[in-house]
Amino acid sequence: MYIFDVKTFALTIVFLIISLLMGVEFTRQVKKNPVRKKRRSILYSLLLAAIFLLTHLFVIISADIPFSTDNFYLFLLLFFGICSLGAYSAMRLLQSDIATTPQYIYTSMLIATTILFAEYTAFQLIFSDATEIQWMLAMLSTLMVTVTSFLLVRFIIQITNEDLYEFIKKYKYLGSIFGGMALGGIPYIVLTSMIPTMEEAGFQSFLAPFLYMAAANFLFMLIPDLFGEKMILKNVQSHLSLFSHNPDSVFRVDLQGMILNVNKEAVELTGYTASELTGLDFIELIADREESEKIRKYYRKVLNGETKVIETTLKKADLTSAEVRITAVRIIVRNTTIGVFGIVRDITEQKKTDKMIKYLAYHDDLTNLPNRRQLEKEMARLDSKGEIFSLIYLDFNRFKRINDTFGHSFGDQILEQIGRQLAKVTPGNCLTSRIGGDEFAILVTKGNKPESVADEVVKAFQTPVFAGGMEFLITASIGIARFPDDTSDLEVLLKYADMAMYKAKQNGTNDFQFFDKSMVDQDVNKFELENDLRNAIKNDSLTVYYQPKYNANTNNITGAEALARWKHPRHGMIPPGVFIPIAEEANLIVSLERLIIRQVFSQLVVWKGKKYQVPRTSINISIIHFYQEDFVKFMHQSLIEYDLSGELIEIEVTESIMIKKEDGINEQLQALREMGIEVSIDDFGTGYSSLSYLSKLSVDRLKIDQSFVAHSQENSEIISTIVSMATNLNLKVIAEGVETESQIELLKSLGCQEVQGYYYSPPLPSAEYETKMNREFPENERVLLT
Repeated sequence: MYIFDVKTFALTIVFLIISLLMGVEFTRQVKKNPVRKKRRSILYSLLLAAIFLLTHLFVIISADIPFSTDNFYLFLLLFFGICSLGAYSAMRLLQSDIATTPQYIYTSMLIATTILFAEYTAFQLIFSDATEIQWMLAMLSTLMVTVTSFLLVRFIIQITNEDLYEFIKKYKYLGSIFGGMALGGIPYIVLTSMIPTMEEAGFQSFLAPFLYMAAANFLFMLIPDLFGEKMILKNVQSHLSLFSHNPDSVFRVDLQGMILNVNKEAVELTGYTASELTGLDFIELIADREESEKIRKYYRKVLNGETKVIETTLKKADLTSAEVRITAVRIIVRNTTIGVFGIVRDITEQKKTDKMIKYLAYHDDLTNLPNRRQLEKEMARLDSKGEIFSLIYLDFNRFKRINDTFGHSFGDQILEQIGRQLAKVTPGNCLTSRIGGDEFAILVTKGNKPESVADEVVKAFQTPVFAGGMEFLITASIGIARFPDDTSDLEVLLKYADMAMYKAKQNGTNDFQFFDKSMVDQDVNKFELENDLRNAIKNDSLTVYYQPKYNANTNNITGAEALARWKHPRHGMIPPGVFIPIAEEANLIVSLERLIIRQVFSQLVVWKGKKYQVPRTSINISIIHFYQEDFVKFMHQSLIEYDLSGELIEIEVTESIMIKKEDGINEQLQALREMGIEVSIDDFGTGYSSLSYLSKLSVDRLKIDQSFVAHSQENSEIISTIVSMATNLNLKVIAEGVETESQIELLKSLGCQEVQGYYYSPPLPSAEYETKMNREFPENERVLLT
């Protein structure tokens, strides 16, 4: 190598190979993780500059040329500074995406200039007495350094591409070796071009470093070319994979939107053959012609570099259509857009599913009516438009009893019937919704009177509903709140309508009530009431009122119905229509009824101790309680415990017991009657009224429901039929809810002699009932006198 030591030259090459590997890794790491990017770039640049400085010390030592130490420190400082700035600038440039030819040339020329400036300046300072520029060799050196810089930039750009790194990383070490060899030759060719020619050495000795440099550059050039071909192959394979293995339909179109190629999924989606699709304008596949311009605008945006997703309807060969989602990306070759890949996914089923999910989110899955969410959404819409509307809130009485008796599946059939009936009577521009359970709501819009809608609902449920081959008379309690008269808060509006509904429930069934402000003070938290009711039962804090029963012909007391009453310590008297449903929902009804039974029995013991003549007292028993396995046993043990005769007691159950477990029920009824207890069917005519069942049951009395008595003129035929049926079956009959003399006269004319209601007496505390009872029975008066 002319004047250079070969061993030291080899050591220089090793260090530069290491420096190139480090440079590649430094550039990759900063590119991947931009945290503290500037600080790390400076640190890496200083480290690389130190290695370059070290290699040049090897060059100085290896060269058989006298050098001066006068400028040594200036050499160190200047060379290290130039290399540091050059390495930092190059690293920052290489961290960005170099996508255009001018960027590539600029970066390469910057690196070449930095190397040449550092080399010539450094060697001029050290070998100032021995240098003499050989211009031909200097020009050759400049050319070779420039070539090396271009190759170096190309190599680092490709090897630091993270998308391809896993694919080409095995070339990193081979490329660093050849690149290090090329970089290692630079100081030697530069120094050779700066020293005078020694004739005795021979011309070929001057060319040796340049020949080495040319060979190293050639080898270095092959590496990017090798994995460049691999990248091209990979891109081709990727494109083929995109077509052949993509689960979605893929269309390749040109700049004008004409289809150039499709995959087999596109053929299956459209129903056209590949040849039929090729050459077709993609717009012709769009079913809705009004969307054509939207698709064209979308396509232009894609060509301008935007990656867009659009949903539209695709026309198939068989004239059917499919809902599709299109993702379009540009095809770029040599930085030029040549077309677009359109990836088309069939979302027809997804759209149907989304539509179904949206429907289910806003509709009740049992009745198919809008649900509470849809109701609130519609109210919010009307509110935003400043419209006036009313909200009708409905709760259906006795529904829980049906659910408990026949099961939830049967109850669902009833709810479906209720939903259909409500939808039928509600005006078309109003919204009927199911809130939950047996609670429904009607949104009455402007132009409709809420009282008229409520009245139509009341009329609709005066006739029985049918389910499972049976008919049930189900009445509604209806509350109405007005927006914005009552409140402008939508959530509060629901609460106010609910309050009005509970007020209607307290006043009687199948009626409606408008909200008024006084109801706010009467509103009691149901959860608080439930807890208080539980404590009241536990502490024996409920009382019993007695409503007398009369013989309509003689006006004498024939007995009394025991009714639970609850005086709350803070809220006063809580209506049975409020606390009885709470007891049923909270599973307290059995405990409550057994408390009433014990209180009635205790009162009867007191009256018996006073030697009063006491008529039979009836006690209401719920279906849930009646179905308790120990009910008959409890009644028997209670009679023994209080030393009472069964002739003093009557139990009232609803006619719905006639359906479930007929044989078992009859055994229980018969067992009660054997104790002397009479059995009465309460609310008769509102449930499953069947002569065949009734004839088989061990009962003593039928109680005509007050809903028939309230409209006795209209229901005279029904009342007459019940009385006649009872007479034929040797059953007694009593009518409840009598309030007028005309009702009494009609009932008497139809053969009903026994009555109960406010016409004679409201429910009375035990002391008042005792007084009234004593006036009716002279024997009791004599007992009092004695």
